[in-house]
Amino acid sequence: MDFKLFDLTGRVAVVTGGNGGIGLGMAKGLARAGATIVVAGRDAAKNKTAVQELQALGTKASAIPVDVLKEESCRALIDSTVAA
Repeated sequence: MDFKLFDLTGRVAVVTGGNGGIGLGMAKGLARAGATIVVAGRDAAKNKTAVQELQALGTKASAIPVDVLKEESCRALIDSTVAA
Protein backbone atom coordinates (compact mmCIF):
# COMPACT_ATOMS: atom_id res chain seq x y z
CA MET A 1 0.00 0.00 0.00
CA ASP A 2 1.39 3.40 -1.00
CA PHE A 3 0.13 6.43 0.89
CA LYS A 4 1.43 9.71 2.26
CA LEU A 5 1.28 10.44 5.96
CA PHE A 6 0.49 14.01 4.97
CA ASP A 7 0.17 15.83 1.67
CA LEU A 8 1.87 19.16 1.08
CA THR A 9 1.00 19.40 -2.61
CA GLY A 10 0.47 23.03 -3.55
CA ARG A 11 2.35 24.28 -0.48
CA VAL A 12 5.70 26.04 -0.29
CA ALA A 13 8.23 25.20 2.42
CA VAL A 14 11.03 27.64 3.24
CA VAL A 15 13.86 25.68 4.85
CA THR A 16 16.55 27.75 6.51
CA GLY A 17 19.80 25.83 6.48
CA GLY A 18 18.25 23.64 3.81
CA ASN A 19 21.50 23.34 1.90
CA GLY A 20 23.05 20.64 4.08
CA GLY A 21 22.81 18.32 7.04
CA ILE A 22 19.53 18.12 8.94
CA GLY A 23 18.09 21.07 6.99
CA LEU A 24 18.59 19.32 3.65
CA GLY A 25 17.13 16.14 5.12
CA MET A 26 14.05 18.08 6.20
CA ALA A 27 13.81 19.72 2.77
CA LYS A 28 13.90 16.30 1.11
CA GLY A 29 11.18 14.98 3.42
CA LEU A 30 8.97 17.99 2.70
CA ALA A 31 9.63 17.56 -1.02
CA ARG A 32 8.60 13.90 -0.86
CA ALA A 33 5.36 15.07 0.78
CA GLY A 34 4.72 17.27 -2.27
CA ALA A 35 5.93 20.71 -1.18
CA THR A 36 7.76 23.16 -3.38
CA ILE A 37 11.01 23.95 -1.60
CA VAL A 38 12.86 27.22 -1.07
CA VAL A 39 16.36 26.55 0.23
CA ALA A 40 17.47 29.48 2.39
CA GLY A 41 21.16 29.60 3.22
CA ARG A 42 24.24 31.80 3.07
CA ASP A 43 26.43 29.61 0.84
CA ALA A 44 25.41 30.02 -2.82
CA ALA A 45 27.36 26.96 -3.99
CA LYS A 46 25.78 24.70 -1.35
CA ASN A 47 22.35 26.19 -2.14
CA LYS A 48 22.80 25.32 -5.83
CA THR A 49 23.82 21.73 -5.03
CA ALA A 50 20.87 21.30 -2.66
CA VAL A 51 18.43 22.60 -5.28
CA GLN A 52 19.82 20.13 -7.82
CA GLU A 53 19.36 17.25 -5.35
CA LEU A 54 15.79 18.32 -4.62
CA GLN A 55 14.95 18.71 -8.30
CA ALA A 56 16.32 15.21 -8.89
CA LEU A 57 13.54 14.02 -6.57
CA GLY A 58 11.04 15.57 -8.98
CA THR A 59 10.11 18.58 -6.91
CA LYS A 60 10.20 22.26 -7.72
CA ALA A 61 13.00 23.90 -5.77
CA SER A 62 14.84 27.19 -5.72
CA ALA A 63 17.33 28.93 -3.48
CA ILE A 64 17.35 32.36 -1.91
CA PRO A 65 20.44 33.57 -0.08
CA VAL A 66 19.74 34.64 3.51
CA ASP A 67 21.56 35.57 6.68
CA VAL A 68 19.13 34.77 9.50
CA LEU A 69 21.07 37.06 11.86
CA LYS A 70 19.91 40.07 9.84
CA GLU A 71 16.26 41.08 10.00
CA GLU A 72 16.33 42.74 6.59
CA SER A 73 17.70 39.55 5.04
CA CYS A 74 14.87 37.52 6.57
CA ARG A 75 12.27 39.98 5.35
CA ALA A 76 13.80 39.87 1.85
CA LEU A 77 13.63 36.05 1.95
CA ILE A 78 9.89 36.11 2.62
CA ASP A 79 9.24 38.91 0.10
CA SER A 80 11.20 37.03 -2.60
CA THR A 81 9.40 33.76 -1.82
CA VAL A 82 5.97 35.37 -2.05
CA ALA A 83 6.90 37.16 -5.28
CA ALA A 84 8.09 33.92 -6.88
